[in-house]
Amino acid sequence: MRKTFTSAAALLFAGLLVAGSTGSASAKPMVLKYGELNPDSHPMTVVAKEFARLVKEKSNGEIVVDVYASSQLGDERTELQGLQMGAIDMMRANAVSLGDFGAKKSNLFSLPYLFRDRDHLWNVLNGPIGKEIRDDVESSGTGMVAVAYMEEGQRNFFFRDAPVSDLAGMKGKKIRVPQTQILIDTVKSFGASPTPISYSELYSALQTGVVDGAENPPTGYLANHFFEVAKYYMVDGHTYSPSIMVMSGVTWNKMTDAQHAIIEAAARETEAFNKKLAADADAKAYAELKEHGAEIITVTDLADWPKAVDPVYKKYGAEFTDTIQKILDTE
Repeated sequence: MRKTFTSAAALLFAGLLVAGSTGSASAKPMVLKYGELNPDSHPMTVVAKEFARLVKEKSNGEIVVDVYASSQLGDERTELQGLQMGAIDMMRANAVSLGDFGAKKSNLFSLPYLFRDRDHLWNVLNGPIGKEIRDDVESSGTGMVAVAYMEEGQRNFFFRDAPVSDLAGMKGKKIRVPQTQILIDTVKSFGASPTPISYSELYSALQTGVVDGAENPPTGYLANHFFEVAKYYMVDGHTYSPSIMVMSGVTWNKMTDAQHAIIEAAARETEAFNKKLAADADAKAYAELKEHGAEIITVTDLADWPKAVDPVYKKYGAEFTDTIQKILDTE
């Protein structure tokens, strides 16, 4: 009996030693679910994965970001709603979409022809105006925290049946837009008919003629193979709208200050990575599109386009005229 007791005690003691030596190693990391609308090859997904790599590195593996590309977690509106509920932890949201969820200042970034070029855009985003609008996302009751800015280049229109090169050619065209009011109004100002359709359904909508065209940066147009069903790509640069990497407020509030610092540090490095990647990706996309047979069209009356969107500025910018002027004055 003593022998049996001794053996049992020895096994118990050995078990305690094993448990004590592996307790920290077996601690589960915090896993964050990140939604992205575009496929793996798209620059915005590449940027998201770089953010995930940086977070894992800086946290020594204690925080893991799992990126779900190709709308696996739903369309943009579904993802945003999931973020508010805490069902999704992070995503990349168009600034204009956040405006529809209450962060009205973010709409400013979607005003057509606001940014002169990529350097102007990032100088604004990395300055006091960028911080002001990030802070507004949280303080306006969206239930989200703005973590970082992201951008994928200027957005341009493309068409399935025939090339368009001026405002007159836009008249009556059914143009797919996200379900965001400012882009709907922008397309209306060009004389076209905005048609909200989920991004995941756009390819088939173009293929079947449900819409005559859509708008996307060159990288999105390439990565989603839209050139296969709508080969006329008109470079009008109507908006240089950045997107915003946002985190659910539910998730953010569960994290410690040290974890917040890790996310912030990774975010700043990700922004720098994004700017360089986006510039390279634009040049590469245009070259590849030509190889795929897409026709790159230059607008013939570009000076008239900013005049056409004056009603959009009056509707969405009237209460933020000072901020708009500061953006325009930024070098």
